[in-house]
Amino acid sequence: MGDAVIRIVSSEFIKGATKSDSYPKTGKAEFAFFGRSNAGKSSLINTLVNRKSLVKTGSRPGMTRVINFFLVNGEFTLADLPGYGYAQRSAAENEAFDRMLAEYASNRSELKTLFFLMDMRREPGQVELDSIEYFERLNIEVIVVGTKADKLSKNEIANARRKWAAYLNRDPSLICVTSSSKNTGRDELLKLIGERL
Repeated sequence: MGDAVIRIVSSEFIKGATKSDSYPKTGKAEFAFFGRSNAGKSSLINTLVNRKSLVKTGSRPGMTRVINFFLVNGEFTLADLPGYGYAQRSAAENEAFDRMLAEYASNRSELKTLFFLMDMRREPGQVELDSIEYFERLNIEVIVVGTKADKLSKNEIANARRKWAAYLNRDPSLICVTSSSKNTGRDELLKLIGERL
């Protein structure tokens, strides 16, 4: 695909699924989006595909209870994974959530890359570190994405990037900075997807 940013010409919802036997059989490269319940996953996917409401954004965090699959340009899929850290979930729900995630990460051969989203105003903690290590142990490429960058100054973004890089053992330049409301980082993410197709 080279260096060009992918042009999005079509995007459609395929289905939602909670178990591997009901995942869509696409045979196409898949890119998953994962993060805390309020990290802005749905908004970022909508920004990527240039649609206001392809992905339903919940009025409150923790709305996504299934893995939602979307076909883009007929050539690759995006998977919107339920967010973690939603306080209103019961212990049983959390356990089911962990099982669903583990099943997806271990069984989805189409999965190329996982975009790990975090609100840029937050500091990563042990949960983030453990999650990233978990996916990487399964040989899944993880790209860290900072969201809601419009809420910070350039200086604050640079500081957050440095702190995150040190804590998550990453090169600061490999942390994508995005803002759905300002379209920041859209081209960068599309380019990363294009390079992996």
